[in-house]
Amino acid sequence: MNQEDWSTKDYETASSYIVEHEDEAASNIILPVSKGITAVLGLPLYGAGFYGIFMLSPIILFMFVTTYFLLVVLTADSMEMQTQILFSGGCFFMLWALGKALQLLISTRDLFPRKYFTTLGANGVSSHYSKLHFPCHSKVTLAWSDIETTRAYPSLFLAGMFAGFFKTNIIEITSKSGDILKIPFHAPSDQAISVAETILDLINQKMK
Repeated sequence: MNQEDWSTKDYETASSYIVEHEDEAASNIILPVSKGITAVLGLPLYGAGFYGIFMLSPIILFMFVTTYFLLVVLTADSMEMQTQILFSGGCFFMLWALGKALQLLISTRDLFPRKYFTTLGANGVSSHYSKLHFPCHSKVTLAWSDIETTRAYPSLFLAGMFAGFFKTNIIEITSKSGDILKIPFHAPSDQAISVAETILDLINQKMK
């Protein structure tokens, strides 16, 4: 079985398990899946189909419009202070309400399924992220026998910042040929080292 075949099968198996066990997936970074596969759900990054984007776009548009009116009100010299405070308060309330509606919509897994994660299977490790996440190595698959070194370090990660995490931890795996696979995850500062060590231990166990 070539790398593409087992990587795809590992991803499909993990994805099906995640859909059926969403509560478990939402509360775990490292999720044991069937058939000896472990999914590393480092960040809550979701995919979006046509219907999801269609339902999301009006909320985002209203947020931009509300923000524009807020800036106009705050920079208008001709308006009285009380009127500015009243309109500004209304705009802030609208932004808060739209933000809550946005969170509620994104939490609908039928529209926004959990799509981006890493799988550790019997044959190797495979990182399933888009090119927007990792432009140079978004979908790297490495067999266990090809791995040369591993390391863990904290880093800024743009996708993590959009998810509300200003610091993301990275597990970096380098192959013998120089290919690099990165596994991003976020954990509380007092748990980050423990989670990183658990992931590295899983990798080392499967390499043996």
